[in-house]
Amino acid sequence: MPIGHKRKALLLASLCAAAVFGAAAQTPAKLRSPWDLHPVLPKAGSYECPALPPLPEDITASSFYTDSKHSVIDPARFAAYRVAQIPYMETMKEAEKAADAYQHTGDRAAAVCVLQILDKDAAASSMTGSMSTNQAHYVQNWTLGALAVSWLKVRAAEPGTPEQREAAIDWMKLIAGQTRDYFTMRHTKRTNDGTNNHYYWAGFAVMGAAVSSNDRALYDWALATFDDAVSRVAADGTLPLEMGRGRRALHYHLFALGPIVMLAEFGEANGENLYATRDHAVQHLANRAISGLKNNSYFSDKAGVSQDTPAAYGQHSDDIIWMVPYLRRFPNADGTKMLQSTRLAPFSYLGGYPAGWDYSALMK
Repeated sequence: MPIGHKRKALLLASLCAAAVFGAAAQTPAKLRSPWDLHPVLPKAGSYECPALPPLPEDITASSFYTDSKHSVIDPARFAAYRVAQIPYMETMKEAEKAADAYQHTGDRAAAVCVLQILDKDAAASSMTGSMSTNQAHYVQNWTLGALAVSWLKVRAAEPGTPEQREAAIDWMKLIAGQTRDYFTMRHTKRTNDGTNNHYYWAGFAVMGAAVSSNDRALYDWALATFDDAVSRVAADGTLPLEMGRGRRALHYHLFALGPIVMLAEFGEANGENLYATRDHAVQHLANRAISGLKNNSYFSDKAGVSQDTPAAYGQHSDDIIWMVPYLRRFPNADGTKMLQSTRLAPFSYLGGYPAGWDYSALMK
């Protein structure tokens, strides 16, 4: 080959290599969850997995509040709702129980159990059909968030076959797309559930599916729900829409903090300091909520009605378990005292025990 041709061939080869290298360098890193940062070493075990029926394709659920502020619960309607929710709660709790067992012991059989639950629902196209009401959409996204986190806790064990794992992930991604589409529509219309805690819970659910499927578009949508949440934190650390919930204003601030803190934890796992967003808005919100648990008079005065939290409900584990990861980053003496004085239990909507949970405590 003539020298000139050799030089051209070498130049072309190097340009191609540079292009390939440049493309690889620009490829975003695989999305990570907080549990990827501290992987568990899998080992042989004998976890007993329950034989659950698949969840229905269509979801039927109704609201149980009787007033415009959604603060007064109708006992009969709430009882009916709880009955309708039983299969979803059982599926969430069993998947979470297995996922937390894997995190605690590394039992590969527990990881396989999580996948079995997901694959049974994926094969039945569970929760992908019609939603009877807005409440049905909430059940859909709460269940998705719980199951996606359960999967993220065990995925490093690579349970089952690649085909089984792909089926489960594709199913969760399908539901995440439906959740995103519904809440995007509600957000565009500026409805309450498109701008309050429901929107943040949807972001948490979509985030879990996004990281499971390594889908950047879903991940970015979930981040947008977080930014929307912290953009609403007022100068006094309250959320106006949650303050509008009458006697349940404090309760809904605490409820909103669950997905907000977990979204921030997902961001941290992917190199994004979301806690610093909007002048550390999450800290302002958390501090106000913690002070409200100690003395709820600020919430009572601003909401214009006495609060049912903590007087009627005590310090519910579900209300404060988000503090587990939060206080590791931002110590608060009152919050620590609340955690230490409360018997903490897995929170189904968050996928069981939250990021940062010390599983060695389960052995005490």
